[in-house]
Amino acid sequence: MKEIKAFEWVVHLAVVVLGLLLLNYQPFDLTFGVFNSGNGSLLWPSLVGTLFNLILFYGIAFYLIPVTLKKGTSIFIARLIVLFVLVSSVEVLIDAAFYRSDGYLIDSIVWSELVVMVLFTHILVVIVAFAYRFSKDWFANERTKRMINEHQLRSELDVLKSQINPHFLFNALNNLYSMSLQSGDEQTAEGISVLSEMMRYVFDKTGEDKVALQEEIQYISDYIYLQQLRFNKQVKVQFEHPETVSSFYIAPMLLIPFVENAFKYGVSSQAKTTIEIRIAFEESHFVFEVKNQKAERTETIPSSGVGLTNVKKRLNLIYPDQHSLKVNEQEETFSVRLVIFQSL
Repeated sequence: MKEIKAFEWVVHLAVVVLGLLLLNYQPFDLTFGVFNSGNGSLLWPSLVGTLFNLILFYGIAFYLIPVTLKKGTSIFIARLIVLFVLVSSVEVLIDAAFYRSDGYLIDSIVWSELVVMVLFTHILVVIVAFAYRFSKDWFANERTKRMINEHQLRSELDVLKSQINPHFLFNALNNLYSMSLQSGDEQTAEGISVLSEMMRYVFDKTGEDKVALQEEIQYISDYIYLQQLRFNKQVKVQFEHPETVSSFYIAPMLLIPFVENAFKYGVSSQAKTTIEIRIAFEESHFVFEVKNQKAERTETIPSSGVGLTNVKKRLNLIYPDQHSLKVNEQEETFSVRLVIFQSL
């Protein structure tokens, strides 16, 4: 009975009270079996009948189905029959006593009317009890499934996020190491300053569900800065983005794998290459595009380790049916276009 919340108790009580009032409202002049509301003979039988209906209803809905049914169908059916016969028999006898108290004699016709009236009512109660219990369990199971799914999604997102941090920091430190062998202290200091800001962003923001787009843009800009320090004039990066965006939020670290991918496959150690990155809003939808030339290189460029497969998985988890991702690979170029269908 603890399964019934306060609101449900109020609803149950309201249904019982309303039913009794309607049954005993004299102007309706209702006849129920051998009793009538017009002459007041239905009052006590309806009160006692309601009590037995409640015993039958709650006995089935909160004992027989959730407890006895687990022990086996045969035990459940046997106990259901015993409860039904016992409650029905006692109510028929009590109704007969009420009928006699009004000064009437009971013959076979009256007995049959009493039995039919009680059986009809109790069969209806049994049907309602089954419908109530199974619908209650169905909604409870659906709610549990949703909670489990949400927990699984949250856990999967946390795992994907955790893949980003250590891999990227390792990548950035490798870049600084390579850069320090080729440049002076001034550039190294600047690189470390930018890296510290990026580390702060990674630790502070990746635990959040959404961040301001401007923060994500700044992070990408810092990443591009470090890569350009490393490759100097080997790579030209065209980064087009809004100067200020105050009202749009995005999942953190969602875009950087596409940028990393462009540097990984679009930087040549022998020829100059160009990487184009664009963030814009088209028809109020967020658009992110990356295009790079395919390059033959003689060195490995470390990355965060978060490939396109994981990015697609994150997109499906965070923006289900709210995004479009198109990857276009040609002989000399590779491009990505991501659209998130969310307005400013």
